[in-house]
Amino acid sequence: MYLRELRLWNFRKYGSGSNDLDLGTPDLKIPFKEGLNLLIGENDSGKTAIVDAIKIALRTHSGEWIGLSEEDFYEDSTRLRIECEFFGFSDVEASNFNEWISWAGASPFLRVFVDVEKIEGRIMPYDIMAGLDPDGSILNAGAREFLKTTYLRPLRDAKSELIPRRNSRLSQILRAHPAFKNNSDDHHLLSEFMKFNTSIVKYFEGKKADNTPLDDQLGKELRDEIESYLDDFSEMTSLFRVSEADLKQILERLELTFAEQRNLGLGSHNILFISAELLHLNKRDWKGLRLGLIEEIEAHLHPQLQLQVIDVLQEKASIQLIITTHSPNIGSKINLEKLILCKDDEIYPMGKDHTQLAVTDYSYLRRFLDVTKANLFFAKGVILVEGWSEELLLPVLGKKVGVNLTSSGISIVNVGSTAFLRYSAIFKRRDGKELKLPVAVITDLDVIPSEESEISSGATETKGTIKQKEKEEKYSGGSVQTFVSPHWTLEYCIALSTNLREYLYQAIVLAGEEMTQAGYSGKAVTADWATFSAGKAPEVVAADIYNQLIGGGKRISKPIIAQNLAAILETLPTDHLTADQINADMNVAYLIKAINYASGSFGS
Repeated sequence: MYLRELRLWNFRKYGSGSNDLDLGTPDLKIPFKEGLNLLIGENDSGKTAIVDAIKIALRTHSGEWIGLSEEDFYEDSTRLRIECEFFGFSDVEASNFNEWISWAGASPFLRVFVDVEKIEGRIMPYDIMAGLDPDGSILNAGAREFLKTTYLRPLRDAKSELIPRRNSRLSQILRAHPAFKNNSDDHHLLSEFMKFNTSIVKYFEGKKADNTPLDDQLGKELRDEIESYLDDFSEMTSLFRVSEADLKQILERLELTFAEQRNLGLGSHNILFISAELLHLNKRDWKGLRLGLIEEIEAHLHPQLQLQVIDVLQEKASIQLIITTHSPNIGSKINLEKLILCKDDEIYPMGKDHTQLAVTDYSYLRRFLDVTKANLFFAKGVILVEGWSEELLLPVLGKKVGVNLTSSGISIVNVGSTAFLRYSAIFKRRDGKELKLPVAVITDLDVIPSEESEISSGATETKGTIKQKEKEEKYSGGSVQTFVSPHWTLEYCIALSTNLREYLYQAIVLAGEEMTQAGYSGKAVTADWATFSAGKAPEVVAADIYNQLIGGGKRISKPIIAQNLAAILETLPTDHLTADQINADMNVAYLIKAINYASGSFGS
């Protein structure tokens, strides 16, 4: 069995405010898959609210107190509801819920919920209910036990969970394991404990286990001295022993640590604690729910260890896990169809039923969605580019027109190719949910200048216009808008710009010198700008820059050129290149439009 869906009404940030709940239309509906589910998003995006709602409805194995407070009610609402729906029952699992099971065709399912009212500021007592009927019937304690979850809190001090103490989490995990369950009266540890206790008693009597005298009689002398005082007060005698214990108390005295005797940090203890909890979730002969809730899985784990842990957890098919994270590192490692993006009081599952991604897109993105690209899940806006040149230049151009991409929360994602369709489809929905995240796709026209104005036979528009429309139609949709260069490539457009072309030439000179110094022959550019550009029309200058210096056998690295151009533009005095000049420059207008779209309000 597994949790297939969670539904919320008026719970924390997810609400309508109406106390007359429409049970057919929840304020939030979250589908979950068997195995691993990753809730990803920035701070305050609702991840913890989802986890807490599950805990309130199902409770946890650790026995912590879980209750509702006024802050759990959406704004001024006085009624909230949480529903959990379970599918995938085995016959044995279904037998635990005979009174409450419903059927969808031949498949059994279980609906569990809490429906809570607040009257005059007081939260009314409530029960955990179950059944298909809106009011349901009370789920008894025995059935509730089979629905409890395992919960790992954020910023956990894993070491403290593994040390001896009363009702320690480690003792709870061990008591539920077959090694210690249902055999507490005659367990091997109890007999061993009694032997140890006997040796303690014997020590203070000055004897060995076989009642022969010990060489060390200090323990007996200590007890005899107490007896000399006790004789004056009473006829009773004293006894030193370890306090009697049952199996539960023995387990509470156990510590789980590493065999290596060295000072290990929180990260190491965290993976030890997770391992112990997995032992509990995977216990044999358990007839109930195997659901683990882990908040901020990355806590105390260095990036490489994060990847190792998430790799292992993805393979635990017999356990359902709902994990929250802020980590792009983990976002890059998870299979995309297991990911749920939390944003703007809504959730966006990334499974095949929810996005326009094709099956082959998922396998492609699994290989190429690395940690830098996974930043898009935390952004307020996204700009998809096809190469290093755009990635290096856009932040500088943004600052020149008054848009700081970093402080605006804009992620530039370099897809390294023209595979925009795969990435942009992440944000195109087939489930009807409009993802209010502006995504700008910047791409080259890819029509050489000599053919740009041609009109093909039977066509009414130029090749350039046709190509631009094809790309816009191909990549755009929903919150995704495409911005195509007006001419051949980014570098060609900059070379055409009377505002930027001299700076581009300077960058090419610097890049050529850098490559020559690094041992690449024939890369240096010797002519100065005045000589190179003298008497040439802008189109000729652009063609010469591209053909003589960037393309062909004299190719100079475009990323190195872009790096130098960005450095030049960053250090220019304000009056040398103004925002008005850039905004009015039709050759780079598509870049500025993309920046403004990604950083502005959705739909602007």
